[in-house]
Amino acid sequence: MIKKYKASSCIGINVVLPSCKSKHIAFMPQSDGSSIYETGNEDEQQALERHRRFGRLFKLVATGSAAMEKCKQEGDAEAVEVGAGTELREVKVSDLPSAKDFLAEEFGVSRTVLRTEKAIMEAAKAHGIKLAIDD
Repeated sequence: MIKKYKASSCIGINVVLPSCKSKHIAFMPQSDGSSIYETGNEDEQQALERHRRFGRLFKLVATGSAAMEKCKQEGDAEAVEVGAGTELREVKVSDLPSAKDFLAEEFGVSRTVLRTEKAIMEAAKAHGIKLAIDD
């Protein structure tokens, strides 16, 4: 299930995952000065909700399809949910750096989040995209 978190300013935080590893999470800046972060990763969700500033610095604003639909109705263009039965749009790219550029330019995804192939593919899927990399 995808969860959406929102902060009133542009933030990046460090969280401790259940595996005891640290992870930096950069929220995506919005034009109104706020920032959002969406994830379907349960480990990240747990880490975010256990963060000492959860509820004050950033809040959970949407969970699952009903909450995401509410965000869309309220005019939040960034509300995206990819679930069962949702068809992904295929985009062809020449290599991983091109995929990273595409996601950063089209959706404003932070390049620092896109360090691994897995992170690139997850970010693409979160925005309804299936990347086809030409070899």
